[in-house]
Amino acid sequence: MKKYSILIAIAITILSCKKQEAIEYQFTDSPETIKCKGLDYDLTHEAYYSFRQDIAIYVKELHIGYDYLNYKESLGYYIYRGAQGNFDYKEIASPHTIKLLKLLKENTDIWDTTSPKSKINYHSEFITCLVQNIKNEEIKQTIISLIESNSMNPFIFAENYREYVFDSYSDNHFGVLIAFDTYYQYLYDMDFNK
Repeated sequence: MKKYSILIAIAITILSCKKQEAIEYQFTDSPETIKCKGLDYDLTHEAYYSFRQDIAIYVKELHIGYDYLNYKESLGYYIYRGAQGNFDYKEIASPHTIKLLKLLKENTDIWDTTSPKSKINYHSEFITCLVQNIKNEEIKQTIISLIESNSMNPFIFAENYREYVFDSYSDNHFGVLIAFDTYYQYLYDMDFNK
């Protein structure tokens, strides 16, 4: 009887352990993005391309002019409202993105969960690297000034995102910043278990 009790206890322990859900990266063959310390390259790469795919699929399904995945046009449509968090992100985020978000949340340095303005820690090594490597000097200097004055957030920067959104097509540092500042931070507190 004692053997059975021990076996049952072991079985319950093993079955009740929460298993980390494996994630298969889908965009490993996509062009290289950025090299910034503070966040794993492969995770950053995957998160960026998953963001791009999510918005391209979402906009394509709206049937507003084209029936193919068009990242550039989709980003233009998305950023108008997305920069201020005015989307039903649960409709946009793919299951793959939600898995990536769980991994991104494990890197606490990139997040500021205490700020009422933004979930992004603009002083983190990762975000600092993104900003320092933005090609458009005007945008870069504006962001640096806002960060230094502790004023940076997607609401205050929304017009700049809208005006220069297409720079991100040829500037992955700016593109990744847009993905984190206008997408992942809004997903951060959402409950996707419902």
